[in-house]
Amino acid sequence: MTRERVTPLPVGFRLRVDARTRRYDGDRLLVGGSPRHALKLSDRGAAVAGRLLAGGPIASTVDGTLARRLVDAGIAQPVPPANTTVSVEVVVPAYDDTRALTACLQAIGADLAVTVVDDGSRNATQLRETVERTGARILRHDDNRGPAAARNTGASVATADVIAFVDSDAAASAASVRALSLHFADPCVVAAAPRIRPLSAAIDSTIAAFASAASPLDQGPDSGVVAPHRRVGYVPSTVLLVRRSAFEAVGGFDESMRYGEDVDLVWRLIAEGGLVRYDAGIEVHHREPERWRHWLRRRFSYGTSAAALSRRHGADAVGLTMQPVPLAVVALSLARRPRLAAGVVVVTGARVARRLGRAGVPAAATAAAAAISPGPAALAAARWLTQLWWPLLLAMAVTSPRHRRAVAITVLASPTVMWVSRRPGIDPVGWTLASIADDVAYGLGVWRGCWRDRTVAPLLPRVR
Repeated sequence: MTRERVTPLPVGFRLRVDARTRRYDGDRLLVGGSPRHALKLSDRGAAVAGRLLAGGPIASTVDGTLARRLVDAGIAQPVPPANTTVSVEVVVPAYDDTRALTACLQAIGADLAVTVVDDGSRNATQLRETVERTGARILRHDDNRGPAAARNTGASVATADVIAFVDSDAAASAASVRALSLHFADPCVVAAAPRIRPLSAAIDSTIAAFASAASPLDQGPDSGVVAPHRRVGYVPSTVLLVRRSAFEAVGGFDESMRYGEDVDLVWRLIAEGGLVRYDAGIEVHHREPERWRHWLRRRFSYGTSAAALSRRHGADAVGLTMQPVPLAVVALSLARRPRLAAGVVVVTGARVARRLGRAGVPAAATAAAAAISPGPAALAAARWLTQLWWPLLLAMAVTSPRHRRAVAITVLASPTVMWVSRRPGIDPVGWTLASIADDVAYGLGVWRGCWRDRTVAPLLPRVR
């Protein structure tokens, strides 16, 4: 059997220890990543890892090879050298909203070449004048063809190494774009995205608080490799940098998709062997919907893309992937068999503890891991049921008083845990109602897409 060749992380990169990584036995045992696993190192490897994890630069191929293993495992995050030079051009798809576009172009400034693609705006003259005042180039579609087509048109005239796609309702500075472009010093990287934070100065305080804690565009505070079923499963195209050669190789955005086209592009880049990075340390802002009906309509629209993504990407697009044990815990809880569910949790925890113990993880750490191991999966299953199968849960609660408590726990579990962990500026009742409405709107969109595409794949879990 041949050993897979690893491309070293380039000389000059540094590493930052991932916040969830645990180090034992003088760095001979490193535990972290997503999915979580243990990495055992030799004495020599531990010495090199210790130096790199302390912030030392990669100075050789040996360093770079080990660094790549640590980064791919999610145990560390790469810090590219500041002297990286790649050329970048910005493409902005736009439709009608000249106020948002003005703010977007002002945020980018004059340091980067910008192409705005007017995707069939009704106020074409006003939009053109807005763009020309900033010195940007403008292209126009006579008809509205969707953001995917607009981005492709802008990309077709780009000549830079990297194309930065920036939505017209986003505010990304040239400094943020350039900082993100440093990741392309790694030849394996084909795309990179920052953290998207809500721009909420002008919206209702309740929706502002909810958006700040639960925006679907915000992939969270932890950087990492982007891939299906990992901690960061996708990144949106709100602000997305893509290596032009890789973009052209996969044929750009799929213009037949009005929603989910960004997820589709990212997954196709990954399927071709590219590496996509999410850098939560770089933040840009995005204007969120100002009213609940607009918010829920957007969530519905996002949901409609699930069927198309499933048709293109199969199991990678399944909304819930679980191992049999956590799924059994949820099923037993709904069936009002709490003792059996608790027994499954105890047995699973014992197996996790035994596996980590054999790897050399200290007893205290194995006990903590065993205690929480079934929790995230069970919460994911509960939220999936609330999103897609709430009519079934409602029917169970209405027709069977025996199941009402189990249904209530299923529906309330995820919002409660999220409220406790995120502490949004909204009361628990308001947060819970908003979370349920958000989930139901998305789920209705999924059902709508499934009906349109005549498939049930996104509605079913994948058990592995």
